[in-house]
Amino acid sequence: MADYDLDPIFDTSPRARMVRLARRVINSRYLFIALIIHVIALAVFGGKVVFEAINAKGLFESEGEIFVAGPPGGPPPPPPPASEQTIDIKVQKPTKIVTQISTPKVSTEFNLPPPQLPVIMNDALDIKVDENAKERLAKAEAARWGQMKGFHEAGVTGAGGKGGASGKGRQTVAKFTCYVVQYQGGDWDSNFGQTDGTRWYGNCIYNLMLQIGRWTQGRVKANLVPQALKLSDSEWLEKYKPPFVFMTGHKDFRLSEKEVENLRQYLMLGGALWVDNSLPGRRSRFDLALRREMKRVLPDRDFEPIASTHPLFFSYFQFGGTPPGMNFYNEPVEVVKIGGEVAVIYTLNAYSDLWETGLTEKDEVDMGRDWSAKNQNWYNREGPHFRNTMFFRNNTKDGIVNAYKFGINITVYLLTRFQDKFMTLPKGAG
Repeated sequence: MADYDLDPIFDTSPRARMVRLARRVINSRYLFIALIIHVIALAVFGGKVVFEAINAKGLFESEGEIFVAGPPGGPPPPPPPASEQTIDIKVQKPTKIVTQISTPKVSTEFNLPPPQLPVIMNDALDIKVDENAKERLAKAEAARWGQMKGFHEAGVTGAGGKGGASGKGRQTVAKFTCYVVQYQGGDWDSNFGQTDGTRWYGNCIYNLMLQIGRWTQGRVKANLVPQALKLSDSEWLEKYKPPFVFMTGHKDFRLSEKEVENLRQYLMLGGALWVDNSLPGRRSRFDLALRREMKRVLPDRDFEPIASTHPLFFSYFQFGGTPPGMNFYNEPVEVVKIGGEVAVIYTLNAYSDLWETGLTEKDEVDMGRDWSAKNQNWYNREGPHFRNTMFFRNNTKDGIVNAYKFGINITVYLLTRFQDKFMTLPKGAG
């Protein structure tokens, strides 16, 4: 039987089985063709790069165009369908997409009622701005400062009866009305003193403004209104337009919603708030309350200390730093800025307690007293704290005089803080 070549279909030997398998593979032409195509594709494309990475130029570079790669490619294409025709696959690199930024970066720093006016802000990113956009933004900024100029000049009179303070330093000329703020809660009148109807005794702002008039020979003169300015009454925003208002106290307090709204509007219009802590130091009841309430007035602003090189320290007298206040507290002056300009000044050293003590024309502590026939009472000019050396220290002649000198510096600075800005305004901006 071994010498005969029998039909393998009847043979069950391993050799016969392999022969039958080979015949089936050969007879299945589609499977064979697919296998051949795979081998050819592997040989052709196995050593080539189909997709290349495209490096995008840095988005935050200062100059040049920004290149962004096209949409990322999907997964590799599936094997081509079985076919007896030759398949020619061509891969084309994605085209680079060029995007050039030409829009200026602006800031609505002032957050005014409509219309809001943008201000160009300097930035590390040098963005190309077309000249027309620059001109429009410059006009908008000038209009904004023009509005503030008008508000400021309405409450101050300079030399020759012109609106706004004139001159600088020792040559400053300004007539204005000084107001003490009355706010809800707390003790806004802690340094308000007493009055006999003709003058004030122990009133910090009355004594300060009286001394400023003496030192400037009347060039800087304030009219002190006996009644406090009610912060909740919005009429004063349009009627009085004071260049700044003064606020003090030493208790916890919480402003009403109307007071918050009026104070915010006043500061945005160009007014200023000067706050003196009558309970000196940080984390006192008044200090904590003020910082909390100012966050309600200006939520996106924070207090920041100013350096001894700030114009405030040499606006009239020369100071190398903050002078010590009551009980020798010597915290730095802090400010809140709007549009890069000081809007709130906060002195934490209880200078207002020292201003309760009046000075004579020779800068001596005024130990006099006056009899009021109307009230049948004696009023002391030395104030309530001068003789109480157990609880109140630095309440000496030198400490009081330095506090007064620093007070005139702050006053003159607040009256002239926009002076340079106004001088550089384009014609017609005001």
